[in-house]
Amino acid sequence: MRKSNWIVTAIAAVAAGVLLWMWFALGFNHVDDPLDLVVAVAWWLVVAAVVAGIAWAESKRREKMRLAFVGEGVVYNPEAGLVMPDAGETELGALERTLAGMAFPDEVAALDERVRPSFRWVVRSRKFDRNGEVWEGEVLPAHDPDAEPKPFASREDLAALLAA
Repeated sequence: MRKSNWIVTAIAAVAAGVLLWMWFALGFNHVDDPLDLVVAVAWWLVVAAVVAGIAWAESKRREKMRLAFVGEGVVYNPEAGLVMPDAGETELGALERTLAGMAFPDEVAALDERVRPSFRWVVRSRKFDRNGEVWEGEVLPAHDPDAEPKPFASREDLAALLAA
């Protein structure tokens, strides 16, 4: 998660803890019905739900940032922009290098309007861990967005799909 998400989560958890401590420290547990304790527990559940929601939204955002357009000698990624393969490197190698170095900022790299590369494939990487050892997602032809996505579960599967 991003730093701001951790800060919001920490503030909510500390506030919930302080309020629960104050409820006991001020002796409200002797005076009030157990409804206050139920409210405190409900608040902890809300905090947990918010944390789960933030984690889910962040994973979806990261999945969108791992999107890539692959063409002949060029790869475009929303974080890195246009990436050219190094000498002797394939487009798949450039894509793997790009995904391995992602920092997931909030900004999207703009595609220069003067440069019009021709993309063949759209690669949606659902998972990318351990520098490509775990790599899952789907591939679509760039010229046909209504085509059925072809899933892949490894680097080798992706290489076979991009070679087709």
